[in-house]
Amino acid sequence: MKLAILLLCHKNAEQINLFLETLKHPDIEFFIHMDKKADIVDQLIKRPDIHVLPDNLRVDVKWSGFSMIEATLNLLKEAYKTTRFDYYWLCSGQDFPLKSPGQIIEYFSQHVGRNFISLRPSYNYRNDHHENHLDKRNVMKYPEFFMDRTFSKRVLKRLYIEISGGWNSTYYIFRRKDKFSTLSFYFGPQWIAITDSFTKWLLSYLSDNPWYEEGYKSSLTPDESFFQTLFMMSPYKETRHDYLHYIDWTSKIGRPINSPNTLTVLDYNKIKSSKYLMARKFDTMIDGKIIKMILNSMDT
Repeated sequence: MKLAILLLCHKNAEQINLFLETLKHPDIEFFIHMDKKADIVDQLIKRPDIHVLPDNLRVDVKWSGFSMIEATLNLLKEAYKTTRFDYYWLCSGQDFPLKSPGQIIEYFSQHVGRNFISLRPSYNYRNDHHENHLDKRNVMKYPEFFMDRTFSKRVLKRLYIEISGGWNSTYYIFRRKDKFSTLSFYFGPQWIAITDSFTKWLLSYLSDNPWYEEGYKSSLTPDESFFQTLFMMSPYKETRHDYLHYIDWTSKIGRPINSPNTLTVLDYNKIKSSKYLMARKFDTMIDGKIIKMILNSMDT
């Protein structure tokens, strides 16, 4: 069982290195995309099993834009051409494993052929076909300069959404009228683990159908729909298994908008009692003790 872990990173080299050290295993290799804005590549551990994407494949990742998909595809293509892996697992530099590398390899070995991807159709697929905020992400085009988390960009984006019909409807004049608009869209977390066979199909499909990527380049938050929709178009859709990440989206004081809670020692019991192999998100600048607790409890 050969596993490629694809890491989207943007800060805290020390925490990334701890991740790389913890999951060091002869059957695991790492492929790292460092956000083009980050200046910490030289601080990362250098080993034969760690592959950092070169500068020409690094992307300036902007929240809610296609840049996240571009970075992910760069990782996937680089890993796929390096050697053949049984699985390609997308994670981030703020993740941390809950199981030892041996246990993780064993888990994948016991679930050969399953694709770990969480998804659901839009509410628009209910009997009443009522459009909602998920549909709104894809039914019309969004200018690239909206793709940012700054207050001014969020205000502009919200005005654009309201002018076009609001979160739950879209006036005809604003709607896409191309091939992309005919798709049945699915949505879910971006943290997927996919098989070599599905990866081969995916890369071939994208090469033969450039309109698919083009459509998502003007969508909103495409990283939560791009792979889910593609998966449900594929011959592998019956191989789906729930994804492998523990993520806390509960409402807490101080949680940023559209971002999960940063896990701390207060979350330890919930994390350890979960069924997942990986958790996110952590920040050693906020609470480093939680990672030490997980490491101390990890079975070898």
